[in-house]
Amino acid sequence: MKNTDDIDTITRSLARVEPGRPGGQASDAGARTLLASITATEPGPPAARPRPYRARRLFLGLAVAATLAVGIVVGQGLLRTGVPPSYAVTKDSDGVVYVKLRDFRDAAGLTRQLQELNVPAIVDYVPPGKMCREPRGTHVEDIPRGLYSAPENIPGEEGHGWQMRIDTKLFKPGQTFVWTIGETLTTTILMTGPVGPCVLEDRPVQKEVKPDYRLATVEGRSLAGLRVDEKTVGEVLPELRKRGLKVTFLIMEIAPGNPGGFGEGPTRTTPVGDDWVVWEAEESIREPGVIRLLVTDKRYDRNPVYGGPRDNVIKE
Repeated sequence: MKNTDDIDTITRSLARVEPGRPGGQASDAGARTLLASITATEPGPPAARPRPYRARRLFLGLAVAATLAVGIVVGQGLLRTGVPPSYAVTKDSDGVVYVKLRDFRDAAGLTRQLQELNVPAIVDYVPPGKMCREPRGTHVEDIPRGLYSAPENIPGEEGHGWQMRIDTKLFKPGQTFVWTIGETLTTTILMTGPVGPCVLEDRPVQKEVKPDYRLATVEGRSLAGLRVDEKTVGEVLPELRKRGLKVTFLIMEIAPGNPGGFGEGPTRTTPVGDDWVVWEAEESIREPGVIRLLVTDKRYDRNPVYGGPRDNVIKE
């Protein structure tokens, strides 16, 4: 069983923002940026525990022969036997580029390879504790649906890296994909017009925010062993009521294309429809016996809390 403190870190660090705060609406540029960056991925050293969104790392391990069969392939160290590539960039016949990155420091090499495949991109390495001074350029508000997937972990690997896809056909003239990558932060922002250089400055120290809720469905918690994810409210409520629990509902705000993560809409005590979908359950830290269901009014292609199946993140 994964340590429950680690799981809380995972779920708290997903792309969640409070209503009224910057990015509090899923349609806001701030929310899209936050969702697009998977809320800043914070990888640890290669042997450290995985994080999805911030904790789930996905796979980089296409066999070289299979990868070469897909399309154009470039990647530092890709053909060194037994040595994982620092990065690999592939492009299929439809103009879709797949990026898999392990080594955050060779930003210049990754930029060059992306541009060779006609991806208008700038990649900057940002050391721990630093950030690029803003503004560097004009952020695009109307990001085309499907232009890119949010960075996600490399399936099957416990290591340090992420992958994403970019549809080069959807870029408009003058647009640039701007990445800042590093051991403690990854952001992805679409800009239009000139993009200034990355001028490093100290990142503000963020105060630790103590949460009001924590994951309820793991060992040692009030709903241990009960799976609520991807069920309907009508399927989940009878069991919670049978246990004498008070139930509230957090309305999740999902960005177009469901890139993973969510904005926090209102929490309400009045019931939602029985056909609403539950993606996870949290328990109140301050009020024992109170459960908050994370819900949407429709079903999405993947669980936005975890960026995919819960089992990819939480191992029991």
